[in-house]
Amino acid sequence: MTGSLHVSLPDELLDFVKMRANGNSRYKTPSEYVRALIREDIEREEDRRYAVRSLLRAEDEFRGGETLDLSTLDAINADLDKNLR
Repeated sequence: MTGSLHVSLPDELLDFVKMRANGNSRYKTPSEYVRALIREDIEREEDRRYAVRSLLRAEDEFRGGETLDLSTLDAINADLDKNLR
């Protein structure tokens, strides 16, 4: 299913969108550019939710008296870094 959305932009933003979606760059049309921005925003939101869930889980474990050795914490940190990039 496809819908449409009409957005008013100030001239400065419109010029920027046209520059980014000029057919000679990664985006051929303004619609492609906007769709890509929305997809990136969705990914950032998913990453943020993952980080919040991980922190809440760690807090629950801590409050329950569970502790982790430093190597496990380093592995968790590396996993978070990988998933948040």
